Amino acid sequence: MLVGYDANNIFRNGGPLGEYSRSLMENLATGRVGKFHALLFSTRIKAAFRTQYTSFSNISTYVPTGMARLLPSAWMRYRLNPMLKTEKVKIFHGLNEELPYGIARDIKTVITCYGLEKHYKTSLLDSFLWHRRMKYSFRASDVIVAVSEDVKRQLVGAGVSEQKIVVIGNEEGADPLAMNSTLASKYFSLYQTLAGEE
Repeated sequence: MLVGYDANNIFRNGGPLGEYSRSLMENLATGRVGKFHALLFSTRIKAAFRTQYTSFSNISTYVPTGMARLLPSAWMRYRLNPMLKTEKVKIFHGLNEELPYGIARDIKTVITCYGLEKHYKTSLLDSFLWHRRMKYSFRASDVIVAVSEDVKRQLVGAGVSEQKIVVIGNEEGADPLAMNSTLASKYFSLYQTLAGEE
């Protein structure tokens, strides 16, 4: 099972969303050695996370090099598809609630959504740009993972087809961003379904 990830949350986010993504990756990698390999694509890596996963044989990390470091978002947009094709990746997961623009249609896509409310409280420009990116991601993704039933209701209220949404979360009332091995197993099962390996 080879899965590509937008790993900006993993390597750049020190908050709860970053912790959720890092815990998911560690659970997947340690629990399925020989059955799972992750390719993590990030526009840059914060110093605090430079040694993250360096001891994992089934996790590979990709960042811009050379001149591409000057325009990392362009690297993610224009170099990602060729890299995914070279590595024969069939599933791509946007852990930061988004998909890079122009991702190849023959790649199955997943995004994880943590909730929409926080995005409505940003500046007008940020809110506009977020709506544009999310509209594309909601349309382009094959599956949207909601981390709770409440997030699922928000997505349906925003016009997302309920058939596209899968809830992978803790029991109602528990912290939706508390990752554990059970949740990681549900993600792995989702990947198997998308890859036709059930």
